[in-house]
Amino acid sequence: MRQRRAQKILTTIIVACIGFLFLLPLLWMISGSLKTPLTIFDYPIEWIPNPMHWENYVEVWTSELLPFWRLYGNSTFIVVFSLLGQLLFASLAAYAFAILDFKGKNILFMFFVATMMIPTQATIIPRFMFFKTIGLYNNLWAIILPTWFNATAIFMLRQFYLGLPGSLVESARIDGASHFRIWAQITMPLTKPAMVSLAILGFISSWNEYLSPLIFLIDEKLYTITQGIRFYFADEAQEFNITMAAATSAVIPILIIFFFCQKYFIQGIATSGMKE
Repeated sequence: MRQRRAQKILTTIIVACIGFLFLLPLLWMISGSLKTPLTIFDYPIEWIPNPMHWENYVEVWTSELLPFWRLYGNSTFIVVFSLLGQLLFASLAAYAFAILDFKGKNILFMFFVATMMIPTQATIIPRFMFFKTIGLYNNLWAIILPTWFNATAIFMLRQFYLGLPGSLVESARIDGASHFRIWAQITMPLTKPAMVSLAILGFISSWNEYLSPLIFLIDEKLYTITQGIRFYFADEAQEFNITMAAATSAVIPILIIFFFCQKYFIQGIATSGMKE
């Protein structure tokens, strides 16, 4: 017992040290966002600035050129509609691949899984030509629509559906329920942990998306959070404290969501591959 306890304490210390190393860049970024341009790279590092320059955040959020509140609005719009579409279509497709029995199901699913090996950058030119043709260039929907069809989300939810008892669907079918009703009222509510996990991953992906907004959005009024950070970083004045304030403002929603939803996230990831 003493040996096991000692091993557990040692493991906890090692993991805590590794976790702290991962947090160091974040802590340095927050510290730098409260400094002046001349003191941000001082060594030894002053982790708690004295005084703290909160006006850096005021400048970022109230900037006349690119106010952060507008960037937050654009990114929030993209995230909300991206998640709604992605979870809806992924859940329906996963139900079909896991529950329904139709000809060519396995071959079709294999093609879906194969698309996970195609880099997003490889599809940027066809997407550009398509959205330019249909008039969605320089439009937020050019960022939203491609996220609705996510092979990774379909694969993960399919694995979760395969873990549900088959008697649930069979009983519902005997009672005369349609597949849509079974999905909406029985199976989909049981996938809450997996849906929350996908929502967190989808939120992070859409919130941090950089390449697509860079290609499809040219109007500064439509800029997202990532473009805003690039705007401040590329500023001729090179005020890194302002850039750090912008970056810190950008990660706040991600930290809040993961903090409150980490239980469902871990549960969904841990059980998505289990079968009955």
